[in-house]
Amino acid sequence: MPSHFDRIAIVILILTLSLLCACGRPPAENSSSSADSQELPFDRAPRTTGISPSQSLVPSSTKLPEGTPIPVRLKSELSTASSHAGDTFDAIVDESVVVDGQTLVARGTPAIGRVLEAKPSANSRRRSLEHSFERSLEPGYLRIVLVSLNLGGRQVMIETSSIFAKGGSREERNPAPGAPSGATVKDKDRDRDIVFGINRRLNFRLAQTVDLQ
Repeated sequence: MPSHFDRIAIVILILTLSLLCACGRPPAENSSSSADSQELPFDRAPRTTGISPSQSLVPSSTKLPEGTPIPVRLKSELSTASSHAGDTFDAIVDESVVVDGQTLVARGTPAIGRVLEAKPSANSRRRSLEHSFERSLEPGYLRIVLVSLNLGGRQVMIETSSIFAKGGSREERNPAPGAPSGATVKDKDRDRDIVFGINRRLNFRLAQTVDLQ
């Protein structure tokens, strides 16, 4: 039989082993905290601020779509009496051009236009019903387009719809029945040449999409 001292030694050994086991086991709170610290990024709740790495960045628009209106004011005079095909003229954008809430062309942007066709009014002779000749004045006409915008010192080429104007009053082309002969002659003597003065507002539209970059 074990002696008294042996029993005491056994009790002390058991108590020592129990203490060692208790000290080696991590507390429940520490275990939970450690598990949380090991969570992967996609396991965590998303942040309310910042940019998600999976969110695509949509670049701002730099394109003017076909049909975009380009209103301008002339900075130089145009006339069928003095213009020729191939001549250029200066203008400025009269209203900001906005696409999807973003101003792509600011008001006051310099623009350049070109004369496609120009013909001054000219005298001609035509045979009347009585087979005698009478002199008439053929009206002049003008066709113009915009060809470029100056964006920050950089010239961007564009294609727009054309504006066509022809001299001659509406009354001359469609005389009213029974109109006095004096009024008819007066109508024929005016509005033969087209004149677009400085600050004249003209409205063009893009004929095709243009990238401003």
